Amino acid sequence: MPILLSCTDMIVRILLVDDDVALGGILAPALGDEGFQVVTARTGREGLQRFEADGADLLILDILMPEMDGLDLCRRVRRKSAVPIILLSSRGEEVDRVTGLDTGADDYVTKPFSTRELVARIRAIERRLAGGGAATAAGGACVRVGPLEIDAARFLVRWREQPVTLTKTEFRLLEALARHPGMVLSREQLLDQARGDDVTVTERTVDTFIKRLRKKVREVDPAFDEIETVIGIGYRYRE
Repeated sequence: MPILLSCTDMIVRILLVDDDVALGGILAPALGDEGFQVVTARTGREGLQRFEADGADLLILDILMPEMDGLDLCRRVRRKSAVPIILLSSRGEEVDRVTGLDTGADDYVTKPFSTRELVARIRAIERRLAGGGAATAAGGACVRVGPLEIDAARFLVRWREQPVTLTKTEFRLLEALARHPGMVLSREQLLDQARGDDVTVTERTVDTFIKRLRKKVREVDPAFDEIETVIGIGYRYRE
């Protein structure tokens, strides 16, 4: 059986993307003192590369950055992930806040701000998600099956403690399988889990998504072989 965990058992990994070296030098250790794991990037392009390579539980993005600004980075992340995003900007006009939130950000903080305010915003997002901000079959609980950890509220997957970046559909399929280890789920059952307002999935494409899912986990661990194909029926996560 999968183990249901309190989501607070997992350390929140924050990706801070800001070209202000002085601000990053203050925020990173301050957030670390609050119990967060912080990774930094100096440009939007570097931030995108780090997110695609290692994932994150929450993103803090400055709007004005070289190469790729925070709004563009937010849009690109939103195409593949529901990870919470906080935007930072020295501009406080209402139009800028509206643009940031319309882009897909969860919150907007105007510079200058205190570290305490930023931490409070992060905690508020955590409470909102854990309280039902993301759909999950276990009321926001995390799931652990062997070396696999899934946090539905924060859209986080780790295999052997290494983050795995998935699309929403891939995430839903993996979560459905992991919540029922040893049980064969038909393609129709998996379709019920994977369908959303923003995605159309057919029985044929379930196979494609499972193939992509396996490939992404194998990029972290080439030996991953936990998702079994049951010919003529569907798929099963090894018990």
